[in-house]
Amino acid sequence: MSTALALPAAASRACLDCAAPLAEPYARWCTRCRPQHRKRQLLYVSSPQIDSEIAEAYRKFREFNNRKAITLAARRIGWPRYAVLKRALKLGLSRSKEAPWSDREVSLLQQYGYLSDEKLAQKLQSHGFERSATAVHLKVKRLKIRSNGDWYSATKLATAFGCDVHVVRRWINSKALPAEKRGTDRVAEQGGDTWLIWHDDVRTFALAYPDEYDLAKVEKYWFLDIITGGKICR
Repeated sequence: MSTALALPAAASRACLDCAAPLAEPYARWCTRCRPQHRKRQLLYVSSPQIDSEIAEAYRKFREFNNRKAITLAARRIGWPRYAVLKRALKLGLSRSKEAPWSDREVSLLQQYGYLSDEKLAQKLQSHGFERSATAVHLKVKRLKIRSNGDWYSATKLATAFGCDVHVVRRWINSKALPAEKRGTDRVAEQGGDTWLIWHDDVRTFALAYPDEYDLAKVEKYWFLDIITGGKICR
């Protein structure tokens, strides 16, 4: 009676880290240890020199239509081209195709147009809209929101009244002229945050404190526009 030869048992395989048995035939680590050995994504850290190189490449592309400038810059920097494109997008040198602006977003821009670009982007984010500061700046500029705003800065109001800006600040500090901070994140070395003064508050101040300004120095038609509520100039 012939006896069949017994096949050798397959060698048991274990995880190289925790010695747990492996179910997959070619695996080296178990599912718990495997993520630690995955190849990490390379991080490309920028610097002022690298940003300057990227900006120069985009200048050549825009002004001279040099389509190889970006690729050559990537070689000089030692980055892949996609990393250069990603950094250029963050620097505002290029724009990705973004979704059309909704009526609600435009309404928010018009309502809070006195804020800085960064603050406007944060305001949109608080309402569920993701827009970069660069995108906000371009949209506000196209809509001419700030040029048509119903408000003044302390400097512009001083020019209109024909006085020094410190006089306007004195009116604000004495509570004679209502004003609020604009929210531009300017530091003290830059003069601090700018003041936001509304059109109606200027009219109320002009009527209530006529001795605080010199009529011979104010801008004539601007003053008439303020006092008459736009009936003269508008």
